Amino acid sequence: MLVHDSIVLVTGANRGIGRQFVVGLLTRGTRRVYAAARRSAALAPIVALDPARVVALQMDITNRFEVEAAGRTASDLRLLINNAGVA
Repeated sequence: MLVHDSIVLVTGANRGIGRQFVVGLLTRGTRRVYAAARRSAALAPIVALDPARVVALQMDITNRFEVEAAGRTASDLRLLINNAGVA
């Protein structure tokens, strides 16, 4: 899949595989990455990778209201990477 100039939302973007997805998408020319995590403060280092293209979203995937709010904010996305998990 070509991601150049795409708009992507990555859940669980603050660490591990999610963080690497963001890094990889940025290096491949993604226009915008919505980086989502349970705590928005945890996303500061991710946004710092490219503040012009990375948008932090607070989203606990177990909270329907936060998921709906994130969907409204990222209504222009073309690719969703569901990386967050619930244990």
